[in-house]
This record gives sequence, structure tokens and C-alpha cells, in this order.
Amino acid sequence: MSDAVISNYSRIIDISQPVDSTSACFPGDVPFSRNITVSYKDSGVLNLTSLTMSPHVGTHADSPVHIKGDMSENEGMASQLPLDAFIGPVRVIDLAPYEGGITAEQFLSKVAKLETLPPRILFKTCHQIRYQVWEEKYAFLTVELVEALQSKDVKLVGIDTPSVDHTESKNLETHHKLDEFNFVWLENLDLTKVDEGNYFLVAPPLKFVELEASPVRAVLLA
Repeated sequence: MSDAVISNYSRIIDISQPVDSTSACFPGDVPFSRNITVSYKDSGVLNLTSLTMSPHVGTHADSPVHIKGDMSENEGMASQLPLDAFIGPVRVIDLAPYEGGITAEQFLSKVAKLETLPPRILFKTCHQIRYQVWEEKYAFLTVELVEALQSKDVKLVGIDTPSVDHTESKNLETHHKLDEFNFVWLENLDLTKVDEGNYFLVAPPLKFVELEASPVRAVLLA
């Protein structure tokens, strides 16, 4: 991204959740933990650490192999997600506070009067992010909403909750519908300091060749 693009904006808004030993994760998933392998206190030279965590902790992007395929074949991995989808104009839609399935009607009513719609949509549903708490009830994307997004040529969708699917989903219908339409998606955003409107999104995943998701440091340029 060139300096010319950045110069068009005056603010950088961090929309990533913190990641630390208190970060919540899906029940049964692997939480964040840090191991200090070398300390400056003992070595007098440097600090070194290792970390263990699920790639779904904090703000992240899923890849297709999260919901289908054989992990041993290295297909549909985080490294193969299209970077251009994670960088560019975006619309933040404010529904906060909201729990439950976001409908196509809610989305379409919010964008009906817009002359143009960016190909990236982020849904704000929370006034406060409690990243240390696993929320049992949260907003999620309905299949009909995904179909409406696809009809508007959207290619990225993000939400400020743990999942695009509802908490009791057994077969991840929304994940599969997003994958069917070749969407990319972001989960666990923090949009508490963001007003509804248009921005420029920068949220590329890391180049993990053998993982089904990747943490992202998501920011909006305003």
C-alpha cells in the first residue's frame, strides 16, 4: 500500500481485540499461553518466548479448510487466502446493541439509500467488547444475509462477535454459505470506537501454510 493511499486519511483506528492469557476462546479450543524460553534477567542478552494458541483466538480470518477438506493436503490454508480481499474500501454498518441473527432485511435497509457500496462490509453489534469472556449469546450472520451480501457483490464480511454462525450451530451453515460464494470473513473484531460509515480496511492474514485460520491486526483508515 503506497504512501499516497495512506495520505488520503488522517486516522488509523485499531479494530483488533487484544490477545493475552485472559483472552476467551471457544470452549474446548486452545487458549493463548506464553512460555519464556530465554530471559534477559538471566541471560543478560535478550528475551525469547514461544506461544501456544488456537488461531481462532482474538481477531482472525478463517480459511476454507476450517470447514472442509483434509488438513494433510495443504489446500485452502490461511496462506492461500486472497490478500486483496482484506485491503480496500469498507462499509461499517451499526446495529449495536444487537443479539441474534442479522437478516437480509436489516442489511438492505441500511444500504438502500447509498449510491455505491464497497465490496467489504463490517457489522457492529456490540457497544462493549469483553474479550476475556466467552459470550454465549451474540449476533451472527444468517444464510439469507449472506445471499443478500453476495447479490451486492460483497467479497469480505466481518463481525465483532466470536463467529459468523450462531453459538449452537452444529454444521456451520453460514460458514459453508460464505465459502460457497467465495467470501472471506473476519471474526472477533472490535468496532466499539467506530461510527457507521465508509473507511479503508487493512487486515491481511499471516502466511500460515499449514493452518486453517490466521490472526490479523485489523485497522481502519479514516
